Amino acid sequence: MLEDARHALAAVAEQGDRLITEWRFKWTAQQQQAVHRLRIPPPELDELTLCAVVGGASSGKSTVFDNLMGGRLASRVTARGHATLGPILAVHESKRDRVQRLSDEGLLLPDLAQRGANLDDNVIGDPEALITIYHDVDELAGVLLFDTPDFTSEVARREGDISLALLPWFDRLIVVIDHERWFDRQTISQLKQHSARFGHERIALFNRTQEGELAEADRRLLEIQAERLGADRAVILEFRRGRGFCHFAPGTLDDVGSFLQRRLSSRTSRLWAFVADGADRVLSQNEERAVRLTRLEEAMEESVARTLPTPWDCMTAMMNSTEREQMNVVSRVLRIKQTRQWLVDQRRRMEGVLRHVPVVGVIVGPSRGRAGRSGESEDEKSDDRHELARSYFEKTAKRQAHDLQRVARTSRFWDEVRRWTGIEPAPVGFVWDDAVRGRVDDATRQFDAALKQWNQKVEAECEGVAPNVMGAAGAGAIGLAVVLIAVQGPVGALTLPAASGAIWASIGKLAAVAGTGAVVGKQAGRLAAVVRERLIGCVEYNDVKQAAARFVQVIENCGRRIARTHVDQAKALVIEKNHPLVVALERLRNAQEAIA
Repeated sequence: MLEDARHALAAVAEQGDRLITEWRFKWTAQQQQAVHRLRIPPPELDELTLCAVVGGASSGKSTVFDNLMGGRLASRVTARGHATLGPILAVHESKRDRVQRLSDEGLLLPDLAQRGANLDDNVIGDPEALITIYHDVDELAGVLLFDTPDFTSEVARREGDISLALLPWFDRLIVVIDHERWFDRQTISQLKQHSARFGHERIALFNRTQEGELAEADRRLLEIQAERLGADRAVILEFRRGRGFCHFAPGTLDDVGSFLQRRLSSRTSRLWAFVADGADRVLSQNEERAVRLTRLEEAMEESVARTLPTPWDCMTAMMNSTEREQMNVVSRVLRIKQTRQWLVDQRRRMEGVLRHVPVVGVIVGPSRGRAGRSGESEDEKSDDRHELARSYFEKTAKRQAHDLQRVARTSRFWDEVRRWTGIEPAPVGFVWDDAVRGRVDDATRQFDAALKQWNQKVEAECEGVAPNVMGAAGAGAIGLAVVLIAVQGPVGALTLPAASGAIWASIGKLAAVAGTGAVVGKQAGRLAAVVRERLIGCVEYNDVKQAAARFVQVIENCGRRIARTHVDQAKALVIEKNHPLVVALERLRNAQEAIA
């Protein structure tokens, strides 16, 4: 189990940052640093204490650090706040080889670049580097001492985040509190909250810049503040007034020295508990996202299906002016509500939907009633079938994109992600490209060719049959009537006998309205027989239906591509169940009890 846990630590150390930056889980920088800290084999840190000097801006951290270095100007001290920008590590010469080996093996603060400096270089640190200084102060031979940036100021938030993230590394903290923050409960409680979970041993240093004796009541209040911090003891530092480095009187930091020499208590179980808690939270979030992702995919499928037009819709949308004129007669006679009314209302209905979509509404513009921009009526559309098809396809695709965007934004998946991360799904709209245009044009050409073949079939089969009817209504009108009666709704909604019966009952009305007078029963019978036996169900008839269905398929494929883009956005925030990082997190979650 221990070996499995070590492998898991290595995997999370290598890829754990992706949990934050890529998948946006609540895996904190502190948990990532705790993983790094646990990777160091215990023997490597035998007889070593990692201790950090921490505190607010201008609290005197660097002054304390330099005094512990024997008064050497290792870390820069200025009157300006936020002088320390990154961690500075002081190492005794006797531990040089061990520390350098840990650095070379990528085990000591591996997320930071490793740089060296001399003891009196007066360095300010670097947010992206660990600067190491070697010294010969024997009292600190067993201590790796860190000077850290201010962690309390909004002005230096980046540097403060570094200090807070590195807390899992430290066994002990020297907390320096300046005079102005002696009784600042927020500062005290914030550090205690962060520090308690890692089992830090703490000592509080209250620096004092006012002259005169410190009242006993104030001294007692500072001891209470130290207790609130969870510190073992409180030390009062007498800073002299003025600028620059303050060299403390001999014996001032004796309590600090005693604090650093004490035997350490193991913090391993606390670090494992902290890491295991983070792993459990990530895995739980990931499992919940996976369930909600499945529901999102289902909702996307339903949305695409819901917004699909019927083949009948596509056929009527691609009719040219001649075909529409023929349908005016047919629709009045056969009373097919989906024909003329659809042709009149289609544009108005589509614009009414699209006008509520941002950007798209600008393209569509305000409703123009029956008259178009050029003064043409709604019935006076282009005779170019490709132009008709592209216009209809674009409007339908934009409506699909709008509905899919709404489904994504209101899904439970994005509700969860939005709540934890604040991010929203990126907008995904319909955009023409060469591939889409090519597929639309191909489907349109196939429909156009199929319709021409069908009309030729009708003319050939009806030649000499009921000439009065054919002469008045035209073969095209008869042909369109046959198709539309048979497919007004889902393809094949009417059975062959039902379609034949509907046409048989309507032929007399068609001829009468066309101006031919009464139609002899024999003529009507011959025409109905031709329609029933030679037209409905023939190859050309089926080709028209299939061509319309292919156009619907192009629209469906476009909707599915938009839906897939939405789903891919969501998938990018879910880790696959068999991903090595998931396996590693599961091992870390389960390893705590065995290791403890």
